[in-house]
Amino acid sequence: MLVICIFPYGAYAQAVIKGKVTDRSATPLSGVNVFIKGTIDGTSTGENGEFLLKTHITGDTVLVFRYVTMEEILLPVHIGEEMKALTVKMREKQNQLGEVVISAGNFDVGDKTRATVMNTMDVETTAGADGDIMGALRTLPGTQQIGESGQLFVRGGSGDETKIMMDGLDIPNPFFAGVPDVAQRNRFSPHLFKGIVFNTGAYSAQYGGALSSVLALETKDHPSKPSTVVALIPYGGQVGHDFLGKGVSGGFDVGYSNFGPYYKIISQNVDWLKAPESGMITGNFRKDTRGNGMIKGYVYGNLLHQAIHYPDVEQQGKPFPYRVKNANAISLLTYTRDLSETWKMYVGYGLNFNKDDIEHRNIPVETTSLQHQLRTTFSGPVTTWARLNTGIEGFYRQITTDSLQTPEFRDNEAALWLETDLYVGRDLIIRPGIRAEYDEAIRRSVFLPRLSMAYRAGRYGQMNLSAGEYAQKPHYLFLAENPGLHFTQATHYMANYQYGHQKRIFRAEAYYKNYRQLLTTIPAPGNNGNGYAGGVDIFWRDARSVRGFDYWVSYTWLQTERQFMNYPVRATPTFASPHTAHFVVKYFFERIGLFTGGSYTVAAGRPYYNPNNPEFLADRTPVYHNLNFNVALLRRWGKTFNTFVLAINNLAGNEQIFNYRYSSDGSYRMPVTLPYQRSFMLGWFISIGQDRSGEILEQLP
Repeated sequence: MLVICIFPYGAYAQAVIKGKVTDRSATPLSGVNVFIKGTIDGTSTGENGEFLLKTHITGDTVLVFRYVTMEEILLPVHIGEEMKALTVKMREKQNQLGEVVISAGNFDVGDKTRATVMNTMDVETTAGADGDIMGALRTLPGTQQIGESGQLFVRGGSGDETKIMMDGLDIPNPFFAGVPDVAQRNRFSPHLFKGIVFNTGAYSAQYGGALSSVLALETKDHPSKPSTVVALIPYGGQVGHDFLGKGVSGGFDVGYSNFGPYYKIISQNVDWLKAPESGMITGNFRKDTRGNGMIKGYVYGNLLHQAIHYPDVEQQGKPFPYRVKNANAISLLTYTRDLSETWKMYVGYGLNFNKDDIEHRNIPVETTSLQHQLRTTFSGPVTTWARLNTGIEGFYRQITTDSLQTPEFRDNEAALWLETDLYVGRDLIIRPGIRAEYDEAIRRSVFLPRLSMAYRAGRYGQMNLSAGEYAQKPHYLFLAENPGLHFTQATHYMANYQYGHQKRIFRAEAYYKNYRQLLTTIPAPGNNGNGYAGGVDIFWRDARSVRGFDYWVSYTWLQTERQFMNYPVRATPTFASPHTAHFVVKYFFERIGLFTGGSYTVAAGRPYYNPNNPEFLADRTPVYHNLNFNVALLRRWGKTFNTFVLAINNLAGNEQIFNYRYSSDGSYRMPVTLPYQRSFMLGWFISIGQDRSGEILEQLP
């Protein structure tokens, strides 16, 4: 469900704050973000380092000075009628031995450097995403437009080759349970997270169980103030409350949605027997501890029911019922603290429960899964030029189902990793690492060496080279009855260059992946598959040229083939398009509190299976076009901060065909399309007691 942050809006008498920002050598700094903490009142310095900030706020407050290569400054000030011009000197960031999020000019070999990093505002304001994290990520290079699935398909990898984690812990069922050919949203609002890091390959040794990509989500720390948020949309609502005490905070969210009335208004291409109906509750808790530590707890529960008439291609489209009932629960508990001034410790425990009741052709199938995970990491410098990151994690899984001859499947898994950042001079970092995994069901171990290097190319540029081995287990449906299976594996090679300065980022990345031991199902389940994926991703973002205007352009070129599952020969898989381009624009009319945005995606056709064509997967779907638009009006009334949102997806009403399903004799085919021609969302989001504009300003690029 979309939960959008709230801007304030109003008109009062203005005070003026002005000054100049320089570095320690008195050189003016342009592009420094200057704003009042907890508000959207802000500006940036010009070419001469000078700034002028107009605000309605008076009295004691704090000015924040933020620049990507400098240490942040929090300056207490008293805003009155007459203020002297400020002179602020910023200190350059030291080359710390820790990972930093890459933005303009930052330098590190860490995963956040090579990854694409998005913030809450990026997700909530990207047209077409509707507040869904996966929807926003699909506007970035490397992703494929698989509209019939909510999963992330990255650089020639299938959807189950992407791992999703929250606070360092695995989330095995991140998407709502669904019916065939209808994409499902992920379960989590972007409002929960302070960091959304999407890594498309060659990632750190601390991550395993993924052949293609890792999405790491990091929940927020303490809120700045208590608040209550209410969201009202045509198909449901949500209410949440955050409390804040001394060194402790927490909150809850309760939501309900029923798409039945909405689908009666918006025509659907799906014959719904039961429109999706869902109830959700979440809770979180945070407490400061000794050693600069924090305990975080998060719980989530969801019940969902939906059903459709699904057309049977073997019977000329005659429909049969397909019903899904799902119960999902998540519990995460993490503890972080400083062991010394430089060493840090992390301990996390995750519990995931999922139950699916699926009725297919009037045949019920029930599957219940339970996963426990324990993870511990230690990190810190061993010398002035080397930093160590090591950890261990273990999983216990229990799955029961009545769809297999083996009704119960149990598995234990353990992993150990170690990697070292070696600072070779001022401009070069080398990271060697290794990950070792053992799985009881497979009864095999795997050793996965990895190596990354980063080189500073000028003041604002950076180059990275990476190579490594990656492994993933086959799905339990195959492991339960085929104990002879073993890990699927891939070797990643990647090189990229990134330039970032003054809210402008350019990124170019080339990659190659060699797949081996992929799962095959014909003539019998085995690890006889192989393949490759290679290509180039290009990304450009500019939030500097015009105040209030932000846009990005991305392009993906992909060449991939694989033989896996039931593929008789090696071929380009059905989830791969050779060319994909995205255009995203956003503009905020600050004076009137109006935000507008748009996005456009175009992608070449994908392969599909046509039994009438003797060449396997030789046919292609039509070119994919998708145009989206959104607008938000922002108002403050009394102690409430209100946002009214209108979003329209597939604005041009294009028929988007993702695949074709054929009868076995090829006499009948059915297109797989969007469940709607256009979708509309009208929402009213209310924040009571807290102006969340500070959160927004801190996330603006």
